Amino acid sequence: MTRWLSVLIGCTLACGHPAQAPPPDAVAPWLRGDPQRCLIPRDLSQGMETMARRCAEAFVRENGYTELPAEDSTRWAREDDDAGAWPRVLAARSGTLDAMATSVQCSRRECIVFFRVRRPMLLCAYRAVQMTQVFTKIHLAPGGVYDSRCNERRA
Repeated sequence: MTRWLSVLIGCTLACGHPAQAPPPDAVAPWLRGDPQRCLIPRDLSQGMETMARRCAEAFVRENGYTELPAEDSTRWAREDDDAGAWPRVLAARSGTLDAMATSVQCSRRECIVFFRVRRPMLLCAYRAVQMTQVFTKIHLAPGGVYDSRCNERRA
């Protein structure tokens, strides 16, 4: 009996779980050339909303909207109302949005990820990052969203 038990334990330990492939070190240049494409490898164990949140947070960080400086110039994407040289654009963006998304909503066509605007006068204002359902064409939607019931909840 102990022999069968040791064989069973040995087989279980030998099988283990399948090794996961490491993420690719280098991304293809044609993928990297599109700043509105999410370069995060898809983890199929996560839902669509989780992936959209990760992609939007990376987009906001890479484009200088958080307190961290935008470092990789190949990932910068202009908004419709951006005018002037990149240093001026990035200075205007710096620190305007939270680094962490507040909510995510996905449909069959697109995902929308909301970020709180970091301005003392705009405690209940948000900006939306939109993208396709395959995490491409990522952009910050023009204008903002104001939560009119926010003051009621805080009172």
